[in-house]
Amino acid sequence: MGFLTEQGISVLCLDIDGTLYPKRMLNARMLRSSFPSLRLAFAFNWARAQYRRDQERVPTIPNTREGLLDRQARLVLSHLGQPAESGRLLRLRAQIDRQFYHAWERSFRTIQPFPGLREALLAAKQQNIRIAVFSDFPLAGKLQNLGIEDLVDQAYSAEESGYLKPSPLAFSYLLDRLAVDPDQVLFMGDSYQKDCQGAKRAGMYACLITRRAKTLHPDADLVVRSWKEFASLVL
Repeated sequence: MGFLTEQGISVLCLDIDGTLYPKRMLNARMLRSSFPSLRLAFAFNWARAQYRRDQERVPTIPNTREGLLDRQARLVLSHLGQPAESGRLLRLRAQIDRQFYHAWERSFRTIQPFPGLREALLAAKQQNIRIAVFSDFPLAGKLQNLGIEDLVDQAYSAEESGYLKPSPLAFSYLLDRLAVDPDQVLFMGDSYQKDCQGAKRAGMYACLITRRAKTLHPDADLVVRSWKEFASLVL
């Protein structure tokens, strides 16, 4: 009997980047998005980090993706030392779309899944486990490119909530859509802080996938090195 059955888990919820495919593929694509404007890339990365630091102290209004994108652009302008005038804000948002979101959508067409991913998800489906996906960034066709779109029942971006992982408000948004109690969900991701600690704070079970399995991760209920190991231990 596997972990899912033992704990009465009905939903397996997955992060995407670094969880369903190798982090090195993500890093290569993020590096390419440093161009054409390296200055904008630094400001954007700073803004995302600042957003996470402030999001539980300063609410996003409205708490939607539109609210997040507006607040994110304002942070970028602040870091660049530019006023958040409406025209300038709209131009910057368009520039962010071109350099980051649209460029990522094109580049992710060539990503390859971790070995054993599809087989593990098929085994979970055979146990009547619902499969969901919850990623900070928009999905951008990644599920199709990874060849698992047919196995995923629900898929969301945390940006739709107006917040980013590990905010409890982001995980609350997810739980509202899963419509199950938190202790019926196993959340799996490659970030200990954003995925595991965020999920545990929301009352879910947490599984960390990492090559550094010897490092202590007290908030992770499970730590696996690969999808093959996940299948052997959990299913």
